[in-house]
Amino acid sequence: MTYDTVITSKGTITIAAPLRKAMGLKTGQKIKLSINPSNQIVLDSGTDMKSFEALRAEITKKIPNHLKGLSGDSLREAAASAWVDGHHA
Repeated sequence: MTYDTVITSKGTITIAAPLRKAMGLKTGQKIKLSINPSNQIVLDSGTDMKSFEALRAEITKKIPNHLKGLSGDSLREAAASAWVDGHHA
């Protein structure tokens, strides 16, 4: 897929809807941009929690549950709690 876009005076660009859909990009999502050795811009959308959990389940399927550590939801809750506690100390 190839789409043309324009850089605005504020330096923003629009990513065409078919590209956003193909990459699973959502409004407000943060992405990383980098330049590869060929001087091309590379967009990294990271991994969403659902994909992470599926991959983690596949990798750890032979490990007993009590040895796996926190689930993605538990990690997210712990991080949110730590952030809130840290800002109200």
